[in-house]
Amino acid sequence: MSPGILVNAEPAPPREVPPRLSEPGVTSWDGIVERWLDERLNLIALAVIAAAFAARVIVAARSYLNPDEALHYLIINQNSAFFAYKISLTNAHPPLIYLLVYYWRFLGRSELMLRFPSVLAGTALCWFAYKWIGTVFGKAASVIGLILIAFSPALIALSAELRAYALLLFCETTALYLVEIAFKEKSVRKMWHFSVFLYLAILSHYSALFFVLAVGVYALVRIIESEIPRKVIAAWAGGQAGALAVYGFLYVTHVSKLKHSMMTWAMMFDQIYSHSGRQHLFTFSRERTMDIFSFLFENQHVAQALLVLWIAAASLLLFKAFISRRDALRARHASILLLLPFLAVWGAGVAGFYPYVGSRHTVFLAPFLIAALSFLLASVEGQKIWAAVVIAALLVGASNTSGKVGETSISKENQGRKLMVAAVNHIHQTIPPGGEILTDYESALMLVYYLCGPKLVLPVGTFNLPASRVKCNGYTIASFQTWNLEPAFFLSDFKKMVQAQRLKSGDKIWVFQSGWAVDLGRQLASTSLKFRCLTPKTFGANISVTPFVVDQDLSPAATVTDCSQPILNPAIN
Repeated sequence: MSPGILVNAEPAPPREVPPRLSEPGVTSWDGIVERWLDERLNLIALAVIAAAFAARVIVAARSYLNPDEALHYLIINQNSAFFAYKISLTNAHPPLIYLLVYYWRFLGRSELMLRFPSVLAGTALCWFAYKWIGTVFGKAASVIGLILIAFSPALIALSAELRAYALLLFCETTALYLVEIAFKEKSVRKMWHFSVFLYLAILSHYSALFFVLAVGVYALVRIIESEIPRKVIAAWAGGQAGALAVYGFLYVTHVSKLKHSMMTWAMMFDQIYSHSGRQHLFTFSRERTMDIFSFLFENQHVAQALLVLWIAAASLLLFKAFISRRDALRARHASILLLLPFLAVWGAGVAGFYPYVGSRHTVFLAPFLIAALSFLLASVEGQKIWAAVVIAALLVGASNTSGKVGETSISKENQGRKLMVAAVNHIHQTIPPGGEILTDYESALMLVYYLCGPKLVLPVGTFNLPASRVKCNGYTIASFQTWNLEPAFFLSDFKKMVQAQRLKSGDKIWVFQSGWAVDLGRQLASTSLKFRCLTPKTFGANISVTPFVVDQDLSPAATVTDCSQPILNPAIN
C-alpha cells in the first residue's frame, strides 16, 4: 500500500510532496496535470459541491410532495413548536427534523422551501465526506468519495425530500470527520464537537443506532491501541454517556409508546427483514447487499461492479489488518470503522429486527460504503488525482443515465409538479361546489396541502373516523381508514363511508388518489362488469380522479352505465 493511503492513526509515514512544475524532470502531461490539481484541490472540491447543490435544488423544485413528505408537513404545520413535537411522537422518527422544519416553514411553505433544509444538509454532507475520506485515505480517495456522494442518484433524491435522511447523513459524516481530527490532534474540544454531532445523528433517525455502535467500537479500539491523552479519553467517555442519556430520553418519551405500531410496521416488512423460511442465508445476504448498491447507484451494471470492488476493498483491509505486517494497525482501525456498520445491520436483518434492504432505511451505510470504494479505487490507480476524477465521473455518469425508478415507486416523470397542478385544476373545473371527495389516508394528506392550501392546520385525528371530514374551498374531503385504497377495501367499506358522510342514493362522489400505488379504477374495471364504464382521469401514473355515484343499495357504481367501451377481460362476471 502506498504511503498516505491509511493515515487515520499514529504514526503515519510522510506523504511525498509532488514536485513543482519548474523543477527538472517534470515534463510528462500527467505530472503537470497532477500538480495543477493538487494545488487547487479544495477549489475543485467546492466546484463539485456547488454542482451538487444545483442538482439538489433542481430535483427539489420540480416534483410534488410524496405521501411521506405530506405526512411530515402535517405534523409540523401546527400552532406551536410544542404541539408539533407532541404530534411527532405518533410517528416512528425522532423529533429533530420536525422541530427544524417547524421553524423553517416561516420562510416559505412551497415544496422547494420545505425541502431546503435537506438540500443544505445534503450539500454540506459532500464537504465533510471529502474532508473525512481525505483524512483517512488521502487526496485521491477524497476526490472519488466526494464525486460519488455528490452525484449518487439516491443521495441526490434524499437530499431533495422533506425527510430526515440527508440530515442524518450530514450529522453522521461530520461526526466521523471530527472524531478523526480529535484523535489526530489529541483535541478535547474536537472530541466534544464529535459528541454534539453524534447526538444530532441520534435525534435525526433511529437507524443511527448502527452508526453509533460502529463509531463507538472504533473509537474504543483506537483508545486501547494508541497513545491518547487521558483528557481526550475522558471527553470521549463523557460523550458516550451523553449518547446513552439521549437514547434513554427517546425510549421513555417515544419508543416505549410506539411498540405496538413498530411491531405492525415490522410485519409489513417481514419479507425483507429475515431470510428465515424463505431464502438460504447466502442468497439473502447476496441479494440484499446487491439491493443496497442498486439503490445508491441505480445502474445495475455499475452496482454489480461496485459490489465486487467493495468486497475486494474489504478483503484488502482485512488482509492488511490481520495477515500483512505493513500498516496493520491503521488497516485494522479502518476495517472496523467501515465494515462493522454492514455487519451490524446485516445481523439485525437476519434476526428480524431491521430491514436489510436497498432503501432509505439503510442509506446510513452510504458514507462507509463509498469510503471503502474510494480507498480501493485510489489504491488501484496509484493515488493520482486526475485518474480519481475520471473514474468517479464515469461511475456517476453511468449511474445517472439508468432511468431506473427509485424505491418510492414514483418515476421522475410521474412526480412532476405540473401534474399535481393539473389535477387540482381538474377538480376545480369538474367538481361542483359542495362536492364530496373520498380518498385514502396518503392521498388525503396530499390533497389537503394542494387543494386547501399549505396554511391549513389539520387537527389531530382529522381522518381517524369514517365520519371525519375537512371542508375547504367549497369541497368536502373524507378519507377511508386505510393508507392505500385497494378495491376489496373500497367495496367493503363504501357503504359505511356513505352512511357516515350522510350521503344518499344518487349522490355523486369523486375518489382522489395520489401516492405510491394508484390503480383503483383500472382494477375495478377489470374485475367487475359493474365498473366497466368507469372513467378515471389520470395525471401521470400516480394521480387519478374517478367519479362514482351512490347506487340504490348504497354501493358504488359508475356514473355511466351504458358505454361503448369493450370489456377489459372477457372472463370477468
